[in-house]
Amino acid sequence: MRQYKQLKTKKGRSETGLFLVEGEKFVNEIPADWEVVHIIVAQRFAEGKHLSSYKQIAPVEVVRDGLFDSIADTVTPQGIMAVVRQKKWQLGQLITPDGFILIGENLNDPGNIGTLIRTAAAAGASGVILSAGSGDIYNPKVLRAAAGAALRLPIVVDAVLPEVLPEIKKAGYAVYAAHLHGAVLPYNLNLQDSFCFMVGNEASGLTSEASALADMMVRLPMKRDTESLNASIAGGILLYEAVRQRLS
Repeated sequence: MRQYKQLKTKKGRSETGLFLVEGEKFVNEIPADWEVVHIIVAQRFAEGKHLSSYKQIAPVEVVRDGLFDSIADTVTPQGIMAVVRQKKWQLGQLITPDGFILIGENLNDPGNIGTLIRTAAAAGASGVILSAGSGDIYNPKVLRAAAGAALRLPIVVDAVLPEVLPEIKKAGYAVYAAHLHGAVLPYNLNLQDSFCFMVGNEASGLTSEASALADMMVRLPMKRDTESLNASIAGGILLYEAVRQRLS
């Protein structure tokens, strides 16, 4: 059981191909197409609980509260977590007729990554692409910020954008880069056809290489000498402009 402690680190998750989903609500909402390898329950959670429904999903082990808490990532663990096998999504699974995709380049902040994934899912995006150099989507902080959306939305990770973007364009998608020097506002774009938005690193934005691959650079109007917006806020505004256009 103690081997699951290594899943708290990116190295451990990469080597095993597993990750942890913590909390009763999140465990109960794991989609059926994900493989749950093991369910770990603290003694305090097991008392007075019927665990039969969990046993139908995967083997369940009840452990001492102290041992559970040493594996858990949260400050006040609820007492249940699932060990889940990672998925490998392919680009073709994200490309759909009239779909739209959010691309993140070199995103590092777990809260931003999780919030962008959650927003993309809520907006109806067909998927998310994260470049090589971005943070780990199976980081517990990402999973909490995504509020379960990381298991409901196809996400391609470690993407090499100079290889991926030409494939996306070939499929008929327009590629728009969120950029401070953009000449076009998102409200003037046609977002009812297939497209993708690229957002860059929290501190430095998109690289010049990624920006050069875009069909158009797009900016958000900002006043009072504001340099930039938080990556997840900017991504949310852009995605919901697409929602607005498609609803109308």
